[in-house]
Order: sequence, then C-alpha cells, then structure tokens
Amino acid sequence: MARTTTTTTTTTTRKPNPLLELAALSMAACRRHMTSYAHPKSKHTFTQAQLMTCLVLKAHLKQTYRGFVQLLAASDGLRDAIGLSAAAVPAHTTLKMFERRAATPELLDALLGRVLELARERSGGVRVDELAVDSTGVECSPASRHYELRIGRARGRYVKLMVAVACGSILAVSATASFGPSNDCADCWGVLWRASGRCAPHSAYLDSGFDGERQHAFFRDGMGTASFIPPVVRTADGSVRTEHRSKCVALPAAYGRRWHVETFFSAVKRVCGSAVRARSEASMLREALLKVLAYSAYR
Repeated sequence: MARTTTTTTTTTTRKPNPLLELAALSMAACRRHMTSYAHPKSKHTFTQAQLMTCLVLKAHLKQTYRGFVQLLAASDGLRDAIGLSAAAVPAHTTLKMFERRAATPELLDALLGRVLELARERSGGVRVDELAVDSTGVECSPASRHYELRIGRARGRYVKLMVAVACGSILAVSATASFGPSNDCADCWGVLWRASGRCAPHSAYLDSGFDGERQHAFFRDGMGTASFIPPVVRTADGSVRTEHRSKCVALPAAYGRRWHVETFFSAVKRVCGSAVRARSEASMLREALLKVLAYSAYR
C-alpha cells in the first residue's frame, strides 16, 4: 500500500526594516521641504535630501562621521534607500561641511513639521488633539551623570531641548535647542509659536516650570486651547488670583497625559544617545536637534 505524503508550504512575511523605513521617510520629508541642490552651479553629486538623510541616520545610529560613512559603504540596503551607488558614497568631510552650512536649527525644526505632516497623511490621519510641552537636558560630556556624582564633579551647562509633543502618537510637533540651565517661561515661545502653526489641539499640558498668565493667555486666548499648568502659589493666603491660573487649581485626570513628553525624551535618549559628541556650541545644538528629528522619523 503506497503512502501518501502531503507537503505544507508556509509563507513567511518579512517585517519591513525600521532603518530602511526611517531612511525613506527622511528622504520624503527632505524632498518636500528642500531644493535638490543648494546652487545651480554646484557639482550635483549628492542632493540635499540625500545628505540630510545621512545626517539623520548618523544621529539615529549614534555614529561618528567616519563610522557612518564606513557603515553606508558596506550596506547595499541603506544606499538603495537613499539613492546612492556603491561608487558614490559621500565622504565624512562632505557630511560635516553640509551640516555646518545647511543644518540650521530653523531647518531641522521645519523638517520636524514635514515629518508630522507625512505621518498625518500615511497613518490614516494622525491627530494632534492634545499637546504636551517640556524641556530636558542633553549632556555635553560623554561622562555619565552617575560617574560625575561619584567623583564629586558639579554639573556644568548642558544642551537644553524644549519640545512640543503630540499626546498619543508621541510625535514631536516643534523643538528648540539652547544652553541650560535657564528659565522655561523665557525659552518656550519659539516652540509654542511654531506648534500653533502646525496643529490646533483642544488641550495642552505643561509642568509648573511654565506657570504664568502669559502662557495661559497664549493658549486660551490665542489658540483657543485649554491649557493646564499647576499654579505656583505666590500669595500669603495660598490663593491663586489671576484669571487663567486660577482655573488650574484643580487639574483634570487627563493632565496625566503630560507624561507623554517625558516618554518621548526617554526614548530619544535611549535610541539616539543622551550626550552630544560635538565640541563647538553651534554643532552641539544641531546634533541635539538631529536626535529629535531622527527619533520622530523613526517613530
């Protein structure tokens, strides 16, 4: 009696590579915002989108200029995603000079807006109904904070990132970089102005470092957004007497969504690193903003 053998074929679907998806999204955002070449008479060897995507990938992979160029030369998939050939990979000096010339804080923040725009289009309409704003420090030294505490070294200045994050999707809406320590109330206006042009949330959540009637007026009177900031009591009887601040004495349960911006900062530092390698002040600010852009595109 013959035995019948049944062969079952299973089809395995490969998951898309997150790094290649990051490169593709970065290319799309850069092409949407930047011209192909900075000048009609440039060499036209690499487009601005290709070079900026290289910088985004470098920040995401926590690589040096030389290290990233070596990695790019060895990766066919990455070169294909960026549109480069094996014979035409940018030198590390090309990337460094492009970053100094083109990667201004204003451009990097504008690219954040393009990434958010693409996410709204591609993900079936990512909504920005709630906004969380806060700041964090990115160390200027590779030494860990734990090591500095053990040797008794006082913390010096650091790069201060201030970011407005869309709650739920955990995507950056706008960002600025400066040097800290400094007052959040004085530093927040650039982030708030640019965020107001990119979204119209119904609620905004900030911590007590932003407490002030001007901040509430910006959200409530200017944007039509309900702002929630724990008021700092400044009167002897413990009362809060100003119009908008008095409405935040009792915060709603939804105020807990302010922690979404802390989640964003934690992820940026875990994925892209918690310290900058650059030594000049301008390069430190650019590198910190590139981390935010890289994680937002990766997210």
